[in-house]
Formats: sequence, C-alpha cells, structure tokens
Amino acid sequence: MELSKRQETILEIVKKNGPITGEQIAEQLNLTRATLRPDLSILTMAGLLEARPR
Repeated sequence: MELSKRQETILEIVKKNGPITGEQIAEQLNLTRATLRPDLSILTMAGLLEARPR
C-alpha cells in the first residue's frame, strides 16, 4: 500500500508521541481534524493505527 506524505507524517507523530488524539495530530500539522479524518480512516482500516473511542 502506497502512503501519502501526510499519512507517513501522521504515523511518525503517533509512533513518537502515542497515544495521541486526532486533535493533537492536527495541531502539530497545522490542519483541522476534519482535514485529517480521511487519512486517519485509511490508516486505521489498513491496520496501521488503532482507534479508540473517547
């Protein structure tokens, strides 16, 4: 599976700072959570990230 640069960056942030919220990831990338949502969904469905409900 080919990941986008942003998806690779998200994985690096999570590995370095996990557990971390989507909001915190968005802050680090200067993006909104809504902008990250598709990337987080793809990474979760691929099994690269684990999502936990609040």
